[in-house]
Amino acid sequence: MEIRLARIDDAADIAVMRRENGVREGVLALTSERSSAVRKFLGSLESCDRAFAAEEDGRLAGLAVLLQSREPRRSHCASVAIMVAAENQGAGIGSALMKRLLDEADQTLKIHRLELMVLADNKAAVALYRKNGFNIEARRKRAAVKDGAFVDEFLMARIRGDHAHEKQEQA
Repeated sequence: MEIRLARIDDAADIAVMRRENGVREGVLALTSERSSAVRKFLGSLESCDRAFAAEEDGRLAGLAVLLQSREPRRSHCASVAIMVAAENQGAGIGSALMKRLLDEADQTLKIHRLELMVLADNKAAVALYRKNGFNIEARRKRAAVKDGAFVDEFLMARIRGDHAHEKQEQA
């Protein structure tokens, strides 16, 4: 597997992945989403943002995005999101993408706070985030609609340095 910067020409494959059963529900995508919207999103990324694509056997297997806050008093913060193609879930691609995001955030961008939103019933994603130092800070009740029903969403965050401290305490 190769993890590389996402390119504009990945837009069609990303759009297909976002519409897949098993992916769409977790990222709150619509079956009508188009590659032009993904192309526009990728083109809007600024120098402080990152989008990484995971490629497996020449096919797009996942995507991770880091968006640094544009607000001057929140420039130490960034939002992250990860999605993995349905056929590649459970194969370590999410973990590899998370490692790449954390390395970029900690080593290159010096981001202090990473945050994300995840559906509360997405147990695999919540476990991945917890394993990488994210903690649940809030539960947003009925924050999204999934399969025609309201679902809760967690706000999770990771503060740089806290995760290393937690690992030391557990040792």
